[in-house]
Amino acid sequence: MRRPFPDGPPPSIRDFFAFEEHVRNARANRGLEVPEAWYELPVFYFSNPAAVYRNGDVVPRPADTEMLDYELELAAVIGEDGGIEGFTVMNDWSARDLQMKELPVGLGPAKGKDFATSLGPELVSPDELPADLDMRALCRVNGEVRTDSRTGGMQFGWDQILAAAARNTPGLRAGEVVGSGTVGSGCILEHGDGRWLAEGDEVELEIEGLGVLRNRVGPPA
Repeated sequence: MRRPFPDGPPPSIRDFFAFEEHVRNARANRGLEVPEAWYELPVFYFSNPAAVYRNGDVVPRPADTEMLDYELELAAVIGEDGGIEGFTVMNDWSARDLQMKELPVGLGPAKGKDFATSLGPELVSPDELPADLDMRALCRVNGEVRTDSRTGGMQFGWDQILAAAARNTPGLRAGEVVGSGTVGSGCILEHGDGRWLAEGDEVELEIEGLGVLRNRVGPPA
């Protein structure tokens, strides 16, 4: 099965944190180590289903950020049976300066995250993809390759991630989105070069077999 990503907001978006390279690099740039609990617990945060953008959309940048970042992720969409109906590309946009002010409070991401999530361009069933889901993952900004990574090597498998998402709830609903977390080197924060996104930039996220998710950064809404 391969079809355009569904219209309308998903019931929920859970975003996990499953790639050690990303966790290690992102925390090292803030002088932090990987907590031991990360190796034991598949944790996630909830993003904003009302701020979902599709392939080709212009994504408004937050007016109060100077550190706009992309995050390249693999995302699963839940089917009617509670399992994975298909996979797609996900951009978990981040305002790093806002995020860095919020995280020390200890409640998790807030305005640094909830302004935008991009999904698409297609929904592709697992049988169309490699069994190990180890696929090349690229990001280009204005045509320049900024990330060249892979979607394999997650700390937790998708069965563990879905079990963690469903635990102590009535169960996962059709259409819910579950993100893998950012692939290794899959964001500007990890690179440490300060080349943050600017208004007018075209951001292309590509995962082998899933297509290219393309958005342009627009002015504040």
